[in-house]
Amino acid sequence: METSDWKHSVFLKDIEDIKALKESESPEIQVWGSSELTHLLLLHDLVDEIRLKIFPLILGEGKKLFDQNAVPGAFVLKENHITSKGVIIARYQRAGEVVTGEIEI
Repeated sequence: METSDWKHSVFLKDIEDIKALKESESPEIQVWGSSELTHLLLLHDLVDEIRLKIFPLILGEGKKLFDQNAVPGAFVLKENHITSKGVIIARYQRAGEVVTGEIEI
């Protein structure tokens, strides 16, 4: 895509453009539903926060948030809610390097 009817549109052509935008004084960058862009951002360690909505149903195969090229990264749960219909809404923030160990419940 090279043109848009939306005013003030800026086209990012590569990962360097995304890094420059992230380092600028612009508001936060949000990705809504693009698994390919999410994979690219995770691959280049450009994700500061992940917000997940987990629905209590299985529909079959579909796009995967974490694919075979996923790079290890640690996140910490900052906030979570469970709706009356059982949807889990969780907000995770980047927590540095991956540390492995025991899981405590």
